[in-house]
Amino acid sequence: MITLSRPSSRLLLYTAALCLTPAAMVAGGKEMASRPVQPVNRNEGAQLDTCGQQAAQRLMGLVVTPQARTELQKSIRHDRMRIVRPGAVITQDVRPDRLNLIVDDSGRLVAARCG
Repeated sequence: MITLSRPSSRLLLYTAALCLTPAAMVAGGKEMASRPVQPVNRNEGAQLDTCGQQAAQRLMGLVVTPQARTELQKSIRHDRMRIVRPGAVITQDVRPDRLNLIVDDSGRLVAARCG
């Protein structure tokens, strides 16, 4: 333990401690700002179709119309789906039972994923 008798020495010690604290915060903040690493899928060969994405594969390349969406809802037996357009803001929550229909600018289905 450091013991200092003079008030000016204590002030110097406190000033040094306050100066180091923001530097440590900035260094720790850089780690927090980096993108998270994608988890490794250990069961790549055994992926289950939890949302009906296999049924959506038959719509690949077609424009997703309200009629096509209704027909798809009947074939997968649920309505937990969303259409994701380029630049769309979507929530990042993962729901294995939700079907994400990813479309291009013209509304054509380019991918179907669970989540």
